[in-house]
Amino acid sequence: MVLHKRWRLHDGVTTDQVARLVAERVVPHYARLSDQVVLGLEADEDGTVVALQRWSSREALAAATSGTAYDRWWAAYLPVLAEWDRLVSFQEEWETTVLL
Repeated sequence: MVLHKRWRLHDGVTTDQVARLVAERVVPHYARLSDQVVLGLEADEDGTVVALQRWSSREALAAATSGTAYDRWWAAYLPVLAEWDRLVSFQEEWETTVLL
């Protein structure tokens, strides 16, 4: 399954800044959460980016995002989210199922 979240860049923010944060802070943090997720980031020409989480299965997502280990992971992730929120604003989210 793939989770998609569209974000609008704040004024003066570049896609390079967002990509750098994802590469340097978000991807390493998610690597500590689960080896069953691959992150992606895509830019649109309208000043938005789409953050992607490609999970091996819905069950893998559920297992990774429950329990006390997830609570600790989330608490450690909050400073990264604060950085993220300084760069972008949430627009919409959706999920898809991988067929091939």
